[in-house]
Amino acid sequence: MNEAIENLDSVLPGDIRNENTVLLDTSFLVYELKRNPGSLSEFCKDNFVLITDFNLSELESLGRHDHGIKRLAKKFLEKNLVKTLLTKIVIGDWEGEKQYASSTDTDLLKHVHDPSDAVLVAAAIRSRSDVLTRDKHHLFTAELENKLSEYNIKIFNDITSFQEYA
Repeated sequence: MNEAIENLDSVLPGDIRNENTVLLDTSFLVYELKRNPGSLSEFCKDNFVLITDFNLSELESLGRHDHGIKRLAKKFLEKNLVKTLLTKIVIGDWEGEKQYASSTDTDLLKHVHDPSDAVLVAAAIRSRSDVLTRDKHHLFTAELENKLSEYNIKIFNDITSFQEYA
């Protein structure tokens, strides 16, 4: 899977110029890969889809323990349907995660209490991307939805909701 990740095109948050950009959370990617990888591939062909280097590291870590996910993720990533959004944040570096989030929005950690989840939200703000996630505890909350309205960013938990909005 490492080679498939390395072969993805990468972009910096400031380089994004697409109107309908969506950022995939690890939980969403895993859910869709298990449920309907074909639908996810079609969605990615029709949209400008990103996944952070941080989330790709999480996915790689999951793949070490779950060979089914590793196989599905590798097959999906080899299609080059997503781009890597560079954050340069390393999983496990909680101070780096907090700093990345706080440097994006000083109040962000008040609304997203898990620094790892805050990295995704900060990346969404920096890249002006909507978010697809299955994380109902930390990300798919009314509190965060209100906060992100400042940036005109939406969080969705399924492809259909995103498509209806976009």
